[in-house]
Amino acid sequence: MPHISLPLVALLAGLFLTAPLAFLLLRPRGRTLVLSSWPHPIWLYIQAFAAVTKMSNKRKEAPACGKPVQVMLDHGVHFSPGRLRRYLALAGFSGGTAGDVPLMYPLVEGFRLFMQALLLPAFPFNVLGSVLAGTRVVALRRIGVDEKLLYSCRVDPAFRTTAKGHTEVDVVVEAHSVRGDKKRSPQAAGTEGAEASGAGVGGGAGGGSEAQLVWRSVTTVIILSPRRKGAKREQQQQPPEAATATSASGKLGPDAGRRYGLLNGDLNPIHLHPATSALFGFKRPIAHALFLTGRAEASLRKAGLELHYPCALTAEFKRPTLLPATLHCAWLGGASGLTAAASGLGAAELDSREGVRFVALSSDLSKEVLVGRAPPIAAATSLATITT
Repeated sequence: MPHISLPLVALLAGLFLTAPLAFLLLRPRGRTLVLSSWPHPIWLYIQAFAAVTKMSNKRKEAPACGKPVQVMLDHGVHFSPGRLRRYLALAGFSGGTAGDVPLMYPLVEGFRLFMQALLLPAFPFNVLGSVLAGTRVVALRRIGVDEKLLYSCRVDPAFRTTAKGHTEVDVVVEAHSVRGDKKRSPQAAGTEGAEASGAGVGGGAGGGSEAQLVWRSVTTVIILSPRRKGAKREQQQQPPEAATATSASGKLGPDAGRRYGLLNGDLNPIHLHPATSALFGFKRPIAHALFLTGRAEASLRKAGLELHYPCALTAEFKRPTLLPATLHCAWLGGASGLTAAASGLGAAELDSREGVRFVALSSDLSKEVLVGRAPPIAAATSLATITT
């Protein structure tokens, strides 16, 4: 039985008791929400706890396609220097990024809109205990640490039911560069989904020539069904091919899930504490899959991966990682075969124009935690124009 501190118990009890009333009084209405600032973590907490009281009212099957749920900021914002600094330290960017933000970082900032979209009453599922299946991120150009970006998030209404009875949902987060202080109008917000779909490399976001799409992510969320079929017994897995080319290991502390959650606003109980993760079948908190993808990016950058834009990073999440943990990273260069080595070796062989495949491995190198790739530049350009 994990130790639970009294302050934590008091906080959880207080939120659980007051959340339903606060949520009913203050909850957003409609399918489109335009915000003047980032949603506060406490407000996200209240909505998440209030969702517990209405689990039975949420649909258990994927509904028919409808209109997207959308959440967006009404003006451009700068990166938070403190948040970026903490992310670089947590993800392992010890050498910095030469004035650019990492490929995965806009999703750290924008994930607060991601969470708010899934917590809106218009979203037909309860997301507590949900897990991520994969993500793809595309940067159309380098993004400097001093830039101002306009963020938006939409939930693709084309939900999919899996063979095991779960539901897959795609969540799109986009960032547009903006000039000046012009705000997004409510009229533009109402057509955001249509504009973003036709924006391509430029336009969209309700800003015409003043706003340009520079970054996009599509993340697949799995909503676990309470009536899901039992999983088949996992077969003994052969050691991955790339296990012979492992880079230096990385250690994740027991608080890595909480620390990352404080950065990106993800309040999923499976990441926070043994007492909360146990409610969803995990004896210890699990690492956030997007955090592991960010650490893989840091490993590739540390080993000398050269980025040429547009560039992309995709990842498929294979299994949860219980914290604390030790993981390893290995990769295959596009043109020169197996090139992974200890930190810094073979650096010149990693180039995003040729493409790189990578894998995060368990401590004994026998299991894949995630597999991903930085596709060649032509494929990255294609991904940038794909809409959901």
